[in-house]
Amino acid sequence: MSSPREDVRVGVYPLRGMPASPFLAVQTESADPAWFEVERSIIEPAGGRVLVQRAASQEERADLLRAAQCVLVGGARIDRPLLEQLPGLELIIRYGVGLDSLDLQAATDHGVVVAHYPDFCQPEVANHALMLLLAIARKLVPHDRSMRAGAYRGVPLPTSAPLTHETLGLVAFGNIARHMARRAQALDMRVVAFDPYLDDAVFAQHGVERAPSLEALLHEADHVSIHAPLTPETHHLFGREQFAMMKPTAILVNTARGPIVEEAALVEALREGLIGGAGLDVFEREPLTADCPLYEFENVALTPHSAFYSEFSNRHIKERVGQTVVDYMNGHWPTVATLPNRDQVRPKRALV
Repeated sequence: MSSPREDVRVGVYPLRGMPASPFLAVQTESADPAWFEVERSIIEPAGGRVLVQRAASQEERADLLRAAQCVLVGGARIDRPLLEQLPGLELIIRYGVGLDSLDLQAATDHGVVVAHYPDFCQPEVANHALMLLLAIARKLVPHDRSMRAGAYRGVPLPTSAPLTHETLGLVAFGNIARHMARRAQALDMRVVAFDPYLDDAVFAQHGVERAPSLEALLHEADHVSIHAPLTPETHHLFGREQFAMMKPTAILVNTARGPIVEEAALVEALREGLIGGAGLDVFEREPLTADCPLYEFENVALTPHSAFYSEFSNRHIKERVGQTVVDYMNGHWPTVATLPNRDQVRPKRALV
């Protein structure tokens, strides 16, 4: 029997007729048009055009978007000053989950529909988070470097975390965290989670204990994995005070958003031995600079904001993005995306 993910039919969305006039979808963060071939294969047969050109500034981004009806967003900042220059823009599509780079209220005020994909790459990110946890616990990075340098067992074996029968603390308990909980439980880890927005029944349903506060979780957990969205409330949620609450052997994993962790405080905590290590896929500023102090630690594993990626997840979201554009421009509310401002926005064209 095939898995639920294997049963998902991708690339077979039916087109719903042609739009009344040609339309333009623009991506302003890439210099590689070939990367958007999947989207183009859906949009262009429906009468649209895809323009891919990297903008070096918000001013250049505004120039590129003046004739566009749709913008395809990776992490670009789409804010009120930009939207005020784009009276013809109708649709913002955010590849992926988070909306922290978009001004949702400004989009709504300007009649721009926003689409994103909260169910995107959930298993991939959970797999990646577990990989980072295992990499630090089992000293993968220093063992690998040592062997490549010719030292077969040049790294001391002690202080390798067992994980089994240890406690993993999850900060937020949304869908990706729930995937992570199942993976940790398969390693016979005890899982606790802190999320003030959920009912007790949600935790019980997944066999996860509820932490009464973030502070309680940090004191109790052997290791901590962050799965929260970036909001004003979670910005720098982890600073020196929080690292001081964690066990000195604790591993911190962050596959959520970089600014949730105050990077300077993390570097300080690692140098002082306040925590045992970190596995990071996201950073306060991306990409990392060549002199980033995180490079100096053997108990830190770094990946380039790539947790989202698998061949399946990449192609699937591209097909959904293409279909979202076509549906909207044909006068339909898109059904393959989540529209967070659907109930508030007054679109610039009639939608059924």
